Amino acid sequence: MTAAHELEPVELLEQLVRIDSVNASMGGQGERAMVEAVAHILVASGCEVRTYDVPSADRPNVVATLPGRDTGRTLLLEAHMDTVAMPREPGPIRRVDGRLYARGACDTKGSAAAMLAALSRLSRLDDRPSVVFAGVSDEEAAMTGSRALLEQLPAVDAAIVGEPTSLRPVRAHNGMLRFRIIARGTAAHTSRAHLGVNAIAAAARVVLAIQDELLPELQQRSHPLAGPALVTAAMIDGGVAPNLVPAWCAVHVDRRLAPGEDAAKALAGIDALLEAARAGGDDVSREEPTIALPAVEIPADDPLVAEAEAVVSAELGIEISAGGVPYGTDASNLSGVGGISCVVRGPGCLGRAGSEEEWVGLGGVGGAGRG
Repeated sequence: MTAAHELEPVELLEQLVRIDSVNASMGGQGERAMVEAVAHILVASGCEVRTYDVPSADRPNVVATLPGRDTGRTLLLEAHMDTVAMPREPGPIRRVDGRLYARGACDTKGSAAAMLAALSRLSRLDDRPSVVFAGVSDEEAAMTGSRALLEQLPAVDAAIVGEPTSLRPVRAHNGMLRFRIIARGTAAHTSRAHLGVNAIAAAARVVLAIQDELLPELQQRSHPLAGPALVTAAMIDGGVAPNLVPAWCAVHVDRRLAPGEDAAKALAGIDALLEAARAGGDDVSREEPTIALPAVEIPADDPLVAEAEAVVSAELGIEISAGGVPYGTDASNLSGVGGISCVVRGPGCLGRAGSEEEWVGLGGVGGAGRG
């Protein structure tokens, strides 16, 4: 790497992807080593650096402030430090044809490297603005890091959230609810199955109602930028042995909230299906959500959106308008809970994130380019 005060973003990215920061819930090492390395880099760039433990888990956030010499707005640069699990047989970290291949290259260590390099360059300017960098934990699982960050940040006016968007600015994306539906029955030996009540059968009827009744209704309410609201019965657990009628079954449900949707109303739609199932004789109920993240929609005329569009249009040489994506980001907490205006933007393409051959275009990390 070049001298600490002249960080070269591509070399910095290669340093970061060599650190195993697979989310601990996915069997990895967690984010602590990544946060420690980033904190060291930030101190060398002249930032005021603090690390914080996320209360809900043994994992840290890092928050760094580069004080400015004016009284203007303070911008937050935010990127998550964790990655999804490694492939079963991960390939080597390598640079090929203007790309860097590695776990986390685009999701989202490419964004982090670009942000750290930008802070390094800003630190040498006499008339720089105030900038805060936050490296957060647990984005790939429950986004507990960005929720905790709201209590750890100094005052900021707007935020860039690093995610692979091919450098295009994003101002809207869906939110998310995750919860379980529980079906209960009566156990019996399968040789006397007529004496039991099959909980899996009750759960299956709920799944079919979700798929055939609720989902088509939601898809008709498509948001122009973020796409349709969605609901998916994603996992099912039930039964204890092949010779026993199951007395218990759980369906894990993922409900994507479109911008403008209310979480309570979304849950009421699920509850209406369950009430109909109970009227038909099934013993089914819903647990409270384990994850509840609001959707995000920043107004098109927000100053941050306008500035991001102008910067990206100049970089790419074409007129760019901020768009939307169907997935979620830490902006759900920063904007949807904290009220901070956010634009999501970063190098790389989401379609490559978490794939066997994850890569990021090095032009997008080191400067203008499609990334």
